Amino acid sequence: MEAFLHNLIRKPLLNQALFTLNKSNQTKEINENYSKQGLLSRKKIKIDQIDNYENKLEGAQKFKYDNKEQNEEVGLNNDMNITFDEQRQDLMLEYHLENSIQYISGQTLAQTMKLYDILIYDCRYLYEFQGGHIQGAKHLNHFTNLFEELFGATKQQNKIVVLYCEFSIKRSQEKYFEIRKLDRSMNKYPKLTYNNLYLLSKGYSEFYKKFQNMCNGNYIPMNDILYEQELEKEQQLRNIAKQKNRLKQIQKITGCLNIK
Repeated sequence: MEAFLHNLIRKPLLNQALFTLNKSNQTKEINENYSKQGLLSRKKIKIDQIDNYENKLEGAQKFKYDNKEQNEEVGLNNDMNITFDEQRQDLMLEYHLENSIQYISGQTLAQTMKLYDILIYDCRYLYEFQGGHIQGAKHLNHFTNLFEELFGATKQQNKIVVLYCEFSIKRSQEKYFEIRKLDRSMNKYPKLTYNNLYLLSKGYSEFYKKFQNMCNGNYIPMNDILYEQELEKEQQLRNIAKQKNRLKQIQKITGCLNIK
């Protein structure tokens, strides 16, 4: 009887003790899990903070770099605008622009010849030039070295240069662009040595009609039947000169040709 009562009292106490122990273990396990989760969370937060800081730093550096590039670009554009403004101010003659060419009228040329010491180049064939030309004009033949003529030791900054041919449609235009190309290669864009480079509008044919007193000789048209042989010879020389110029360009690129 006594043993029965002892077991009856002992069993609930044992069960209660086991229950308390299990509960304690569960609580410990939960705490450990939460501790691990908390550690992982803290690690994740720390990594996120580092990534966020690096992203902000990278963004700040990129903004600084982009801002610097923009400032440099703005500065370059401002410098170029100033240079263009200076060039416009340096233009001494009234002209009209067409196909990137600065044209002046015969009237403007006649007035300019009285006021300034200018360079005038006749781009026609030799027999045309010898038959008559504008006073003071120099003949540009097929083999004239434009670099030596205009950009050698005797080059003159901002000198007025006027080109013409019979109608200022083809031959003088070719020389105009050759000179411009040379000028660009000699200077930092957009600066030019010969900003005042012009083409005589309507050429010698029109100028001779209105200003014969400012011309030496007469006017011989390119297709004058009396000069058919001279024309054929000049056209052959022109083609030879063009071929040599092409070969010289190839020589500059390859360095393997010997063209004189």
